[in-house]
Parts: sequence; C-alpha cells; structure tokens
Amino acid sequence: MTGSFLRLTRFENAMRRAVPAPTDAYAMPPIAVHWVKNNVVAAVISAVASLCIYGMRQATGGADADAGLPATVILYATAIALWAFSGSVDGLLTGAVLQRVVPLLPARIWIGLDAAMTVAVGVGNELAFLTASGDSRIADNGSMGEVLMAGLVAGAAMGAVIGGLQALVLRKAALGTGTWIACTSAAFAIVLCVFAIAGRLWDTGGGLAGELANQAVAVLSSAIIALVTLPALRRLRSPLLSRAGQHFS
Repeated sequence: MTGSFLRLTRFENAMRRAVPAPTDAYAMPPIAVHWVKNNVVAAVISAVASLCIYGMRQATGGADADAGLPATVILYATAIALWAFSGSVDGLLTGAVLQRVVPLLPARIWIGLDAAMTVAVGVGNELAFLTASGDSRIADNGSMGEVLMAGLVAGAAMGAVIGGLQALVLRKAALGTGTWIACTSAAFAIVLCVFAIAGRLWDTGGGLAGELANQAVAVLSSAIIALVTLPALRRLRSPLLSRAGQHFS
C-alpha cells in the first residue's frame, strides 16, 4: 500500500514538472508584449523597405507619368520584391505569436497572405502616387472633420477586408474570428485618421523629409493596430481544445 502511494506521488510530481500549472508567465501579458513588439519590428523593416523604394523612385524617375518603360519596370520589379519580403517578415513575426495561441495555424498560408496583401497595397499606393498632386489639392479643400470622417469610413472598410481575409486563414485553426474582423476594422479606421491628422499637421511635402515622416507614422500605426487587436488575440481559441472541453463538462 505504501509502495503504491509512493509510486503515485512520484507520478504526480513528474506530471507537474512536465505540464506546469498556469501562471502569469504563461498567461496573456507575455503574448501581448510579443504581439506588439513583433508588429513594431515588422513595421520598422517595412519602413526600411519603403525608404529603399523611395530611393529607387528618385533614382529611376519611374513614378513619373512620362517615365520610360525600362525605368517603370525596374521600379516596380524592385518594389514588388521589397514589398513581398517585408510582407513575408510581417507574416512570419505575427504568425509566430499566433501559433502560441492557436498551434494549428497554417503558417505558410498566413505568411503568403501577408506578402500578397502587402504587394497589393504597395502597388495601389504606388499607382496613387502618380496622381498625388491632384488628390492633395482636393484634400486641402476639405475640413478636418470631413477628412477624419473619410478616414474612418475608408479605414473601417479596408480593415474589414483585411481582417476578413485573415479570418479565412484563422478559422481553420481558431474560434473567435468574428472579433478579429471587428477589431481589425476598428484599428484601420483609427490608423487612417492618424494618417489624415499627420498629413494636415506635417506639411513636409513629397521629399525625403515627408517620406521619413510618413514612415514614422506608419510605425506608430502598426503599434496602434497591435494594441487594438489585442482583445481579438485574447479571444482566439483552438477548436480542438473547445471540443475536448465538452467531454469534461
């Protein structure tokens, strides 16, 4: 009897060492810190890539409407490669945190989606750069309230699309993707308002100073997005754990 009790005690102690009890070290705060940190690191890498694209734009003149075909091809080929790289890094860093919450996350699909979205947004912004002068005159005629309202609507729509695409990947491995879409939509609405305010306050033009200011706002915006999406990160649950819990209720 005593031998059986000792063996049982040893077994319980071994299990405690193998599966530590939940503590603050394994709770949400460390994951939240890594989530914000990885998003900011990815934003810094994206800012460096954007500055390289800016340098290539100035060197080739490929963004001008009257630029020749070779210059345009060189610019866009370089830009797409850099956007794909920065998007892949973003997917890698954010996916690493997500896999701590939902281990079944399809990492390659997540990274590929981030790279594809970054390229799509980058190409769209680069094409919009061709008509930036005309758009800036239109924007200057609007009041701050009108600019903020436009930013809220456009940001919410953009965030809903991005969050919806991400949710399509997440739903294969997690529950709670509805909150993910809502938080992403809210985050992008806030971020576009931040860009609108910065554009009004920082009249730096389209030179290097303006590019540096834009990238500083972009890094700040990534931190905001990471903070606003923390509630969605907290609500993600592995469906396997959810099903297992039904057998113990």
